[in-house]
Amino acid sequence: MGFETAAQAAIFTALDGAMSCPVEDTPPPLPEGLPDSDFPYVVIGDDTLVADEADDVIGAQATITIHFWSRAPGNKQVKALMGEAFGCLHRAALTAPGFKLLDCLREFSTVSVGPDGKTRHGVQRYRIIMHKE
Repeated sequence: MGFETAAQAAIFTALDGAMSCPVEDTPPPLPEGLPDSDFPYVVIGDDTLVADEADDVIGAQATITIHFWSRAPGNKQVKALMGEAFGCLHRAALTAPGFKLLDCLREFSTVSVGPDGKTRHGVQRYRIIMHKE
């Protein structure tokens, strides 16, 4: 397992079953094509990876973007979901086989309204600092 896969697996493991809605690591169709009954849901999205190494350590820092989708009126539901994720991830002791995950930090959060005027889209990004065991 590589660093990217380890980071995604750690995020999915921490969120799946802990969130009050489904968590997907394979995105469903675009929100515009989904019926209201399929909301809310969370998607683990894109990531970046940079080396974080020393002479005796092979490590990396990964950033993972998480998308929150809701069709409930206003921003309350999508922000509540983002709060659930924050509680599961920020400074949490995440795990992935073969890796030591040193820290997980939220970098930012934002909420916007989709072009349909009813779909709320929350975005958070987390930085995971990890070393190979």
